[in-house]
This record gives sequence, C-alpha cells and structure tokens, in this order.
Amino acid sequence: MSLEIEERVVADIMDNSEAYENLLVLADDIGSRLAGTENEVLARDFLLEMFWRYGLENVKTESFEHRAWTPVSESLLITEPIDRELACRCGGLSPSTPGDGVEAEVVFLDQGDRAEFEKNKDKVRGRIVVIPYYPIARQLKTPMAAEYGAAGLLETRNYRGSLQPARTCAFAKVGAIPVASISKEDAEYLKRLESRKGKLRIRLALESRVEVKPSWNVMGDLGGEDGGSEHILIGGHYDSWHVGPGAIDNAAGVVAVLEAARGLARYSDQLKRRVRFILFGVEESGLVGAWAYTRDHAEELDEVMLMINNDVGGRPSGIGVAGFPDLKSTIDEVAERVKVAGDDLPPYRVSVGGPGWGSDHFPFLIQGVPTVGIATKPVDPEDGLYGHTRGDTPDKVYELGLTECAAINARLLLHLSNLPDRPTRRKTRAEVEQMIRSHDFMETLELLDVWPPEHALERYFNFE
Repeated sequence: MSLEIEERVVADIMDNSEAYENLLVLADDIGSRLAGTENEVLARDFLLEMFWRYGLENVKTESFEHRAWTPVSESLLITEPIDRELACRCGGLSPSTPGDGVEAEVVFLDQGDRAEFEKNKDKVRGRIVVIPYYPIARQLKTPMAAEYGAAGLLETRNYRGSLQPARTCAFAKVGAIPVASISKEDAEYLKRLESRKGKLRIRLALESRVEVKPSWNVMGDLGGEDGGSEHILIGGHYDSWHVGPGAIDNAAGVVAVLEAARGLARYSDQLKRRVRFILFGVEESGLVGAWAYTRDHAEELDEVMLMINNDVGGRPSGIGVAGFPDLKSTIDEVAERVKVAGDDLPPYRVSVGGPGWGSDHFPFLIQGVPTVGIATKPVDPEDGLYGHTRGDTPDKVYELGLTECAAINARLLLHLSNLPDRPTRRKTRAEVEQMIRSHDFMETLELLDVWPPEHALERYFNFE
C-alpha cells in the first residue's frame, strides 16, 4: 500500500466528512440510547443503514441477550435532623429497595478504596456511604461497600452543576446494595448539615426493573481478498445512559468509526487483510456486546491481528497500547504521520499502559488479543466534565476532532492491513495472567467478577 493512497483517503475524510451530521442523528434526533429501549433499536437501524450506504460488505447485526435495566422511581429524603427531599438517580443495575426504602445514618468517605474502607469499617457497617464519583469506579466501590456491611451507597458528582452522574453499580448483574447518585452541591449540603446539626439520617427508595432482552452488535467488512484469515477489528459502543444523549460518550466514537469506513470503502481493494467494523451494544452496563462478540467468535480470536477501540470523543491526543509493548514501534510509524489541528499541541505519540477494564477493548484483551485505543482530550476543559450526565450534548463536541479521529483510524487500518507480518501475537492465558498481576490488577478483576474469562462469559449469558 502506498502512502499516496493513505493521503487520498485522509484527504477525502477531512474534506467530505459526514461525522458531525451522523453524530447529530444519534445524539439529537435519537437521543438517549439506553440498552433495552426503543431508542437503542432506532440507533441500531440507523447504523445498519449507514454501513449499507457506505458500501461495506457482510453488513449485519448479531444479537445477544442481556439484563436490561429500566429505572422506575427514585427518591432520597433527609429524615434527621430535618425533613427534606433531595434529587437522586438510581444506579444502573441497582437492586430495588424494600418497602419504603432503606433508612440509615450517613458516613462520608473521600474516595472509597480498600484502605479507606478498612480504616472506617466500624463507621461503614449499617450506614449509607457517600463517596465521590472519582477516582474509584462505582463498579469497584459497590462490592467493597457491600463487603464492609454498608446499607447503601450514594455516589456524588465531582464537579459543580447540579447534575447526578449515571453509571452501573455492577457488571452485568444486579448489585449487592442499593446505589444512587447525587450532585456535588447536595453532597456538600449534607456535609454542612451534619457539621452544624449533628447526626444525619437519610432514606433511599429505589425501584427498577431488570428483564432479559435482546441487543445487537452492528458490523460490516471491508477488504481482505489477499490476507487469508487474519483480520483487524475496529469499533466503539453506540449505547448511552438514560440521563442524556451521550454525544461525547460515545456517539463521537461511533461516528469516528463510521467515517473511517466511509473513507476507506472506495479503496477496499487496498486492504490486504479484512477489516471488520463493529458498533457494540450494551457497553455501559458491563461491556456486554464486546463480551458477546468474543463468545460468538471465539474460534476466530487467534486470527485477530488487532482490536482498535474508539470510546469518548475530543481532540486526538495519542494512541494507547494496552498491555502489548511490542506493538509500539509498529503504531509509532503511523503516529509520526498524524496531523492534529492546533499550534499548542505536543507531537502525536503512542503510549503503552496497563490493561484497563472500562471499555470494549477489555473482553478482547483479557483473552489475549492485542488492543489499542484512540485517545482524546477536550479542547475546552469544561467539555470533559459532562460524561454520564444530561449535559453530554453535541454543543460539547469538538467537531473537527471527530474527523481527525476518523482519519487516524483510516491510517491505522491501511498501514496494519498491509504489513507483511503481524507485529505481535495473541497472548497465552499464562501471559495474560502475568500481565494482570504485573499491574496489580487481580483484585480489580475479582471485584468486577470477570476473571477468568470463562467465568465471566458463563455469568453474563446464563439467565437461569
């Protein structure tokens, strides 16, 4: 493959991008795409239509079942030292509370890691724990809070704006204790109230439904006539939370994948190895679509040269290699050709980090498949504060970044598809476990209940 072809593809993407218009369809016209809702189906059908329109081959959906969560009602009431109602949002896959709810005293923690729970174990037991959204993920805080006997968990937003962040409290299963989110302002109010007036009690009442429903991965192929069975996967998730339209997370990633497909379709014959574009369902409640793909294509995973993940949009800031340092030199060759608008930017670079677990690359990585992610940063720092809230709207999206990410995807695909040899191989189970332990990652996977992978697959897709 010549660099001339690569530059033609990039020029077409930069000059004729449909990425932002496609984002407006997903975020404005369809809106929230909570898994299990009609809007998820509308998004699925739109993405299918775009793959067909752009000329991909083997366009189809692959269905899988999941535990679809629907919030019904949520309330939070201060019962002592005063009576006052506060706004809250039920956590994804939180259990419903019995009767009138769960009432208990409150205990405030700073971050909710193991050391802090252990230090405060006598205060936590029987109380509702209030902890900031960052730095410890809710999916990790929830099982730890339950282990230490908490009656419930309130996760507070780290930033001002009177928003309650949405996030699942467990991966693909109902959590062990009731979980909800509150705004930073209400958390600060609760702290002031306790400091001024003493003992603070609250009542948390949540109701939600969990039903087994279908969802879908949407996919299509380009190229591969001369590459045998080796192939490359590229994707991002199209679902969002119920609270907002998920423009940055992750309509932005979806349209970067779509636009790369559009730009490459005319040059499909230049892709020696087959490229499969996958738009995953049900990422937000546990990466379920990605797990389903690894289950349904288990016999093909040895032949996956690389999985490229696009999650959360912004200005392209680099390419992250997860757990495969021997990939860096190959990806560096592409990064050196990347141009990102802005005189204030450092050179576009490749970084090598740990496994990571919070996006669709992870089910592939944990089964030994090499993965990379397109990293981004907001142009306006405030734009990065609205993820998983109703404020994640198209006005926060950096429009040029969508197109630039698409061009980077296209460069990667053209380069990798035409390499004479694979830059690295799939890791063995022993090598994966060594990678996990070298990053002190095993407790995290145990809290998520996703190790080993066979256990995760059985747990995710056994609904008896």
